[in-house]
Amino acid sequence: MKKALITGIAGFAGSHLAEFLLSQKIEVFGFYLPGHSIENVDLIKEKINLIACDLSNKKDVEDKVYKINPDYVFHLAAFASPAQSFKNPRQTLENNIVGQLNLLEALVKIKSQAKILIVGSADEYGNVDASDLPIAEDTSLAPPSPYAVSKVAQDLLGLQFFLHHNLNIVRVRPFNHIGPRQSASFVVAAFASQIAQLEKKGGGTIRVGNLETWREFTDVRDMVRAYFLALEKGKVGSVYNIGVGKPAKIAQILKILLSLSYVKIKVAADKKLYRPVDIVKIYCDSSKFRKECGWRPKINIEKTLSDTIDYERGKQNG
Repeated sequence: MKKALITGIAGFAGSHLAEFLLSQKIEVFGFYLPGHSIENVDLIKEKINLIACDLSNKKDVEDKVYKINPDYVFHLAAFASPAQSFKNPRQTLENNIVGQLNLLEALVKIKSQAKILIVGSADEYGNVDASDLPIAEDTSLAPPSPYAVSKVAQDLLGLQFFLHHNLNIVRVRPFNHIGPRQSASFVVAAFASQIAQLEKKGGGTIRVGNLETWREFTDVRDMVRAYFLALEKGKVGSVYNIGVGKPAKIAQILKILLSLSYVKIKVAADKKLYRPVDIVKIYCDSSKFRKECGWRPKINIEKTLSDTIDYERGKQNG
């Protein structure tokens, strides 16, 4: 049985990836930050190997990577909020860059032959000109936040370790992915969480930020399947955009979610929810990934939004 290591296994995408890998009969090991919640993997914790590990602790990372010696490594752990990164730029950069450096150096030390996935972000591209849409992998990088800068660094650090250390690294730049278990610091989960709370109260007003931006939204379950295909079929050293490639206006996403509500909900704009720097419209050309790895999204947006709001209702009902 092959072994996979997921960093950030208790996070949003990490927990879904763990479930998918189990379905593929792969033994799953997962790093989670000591002291942080592991509720996202509660239903599968007896089937996986959960390991408390702080990626900023170089010796701890080395010891634990040596013991596992995985066949696959999915590096998902990161400080993941663009908005919060403006408040904590140093923490964001140190956490995301040094943590990955420690992981890659540990893999070099054991002469790992593992396939290694480095997860970047659509935010690396920044606020591209309309003439550059959809975004291909060779579009210039213009990171608009400390978070985006950290993801560019992770991306290029992955490339450097492929070139210099011959690690079997594949890099991906996932565009927005959503679904059950996502943090309410992200727009769709924030909407769904508020709606579920208002349903319990019998109605009320949802507070929203900028509804005029456009994003594409891939179901997280489609995204983690893509991560696995990237390591199974992707070319080492390459970088791939992953996403559905069809943008939707945030206002339209909110409209669908409100249509799923059981109660009457009003909408009110809140300037506090606007980002300091916001990307107007972003969506990707994922044709390279689709062609080389055979991936196609399977879950439509209505299903994703319905599952997300149902998950938030479940949290309200304890």
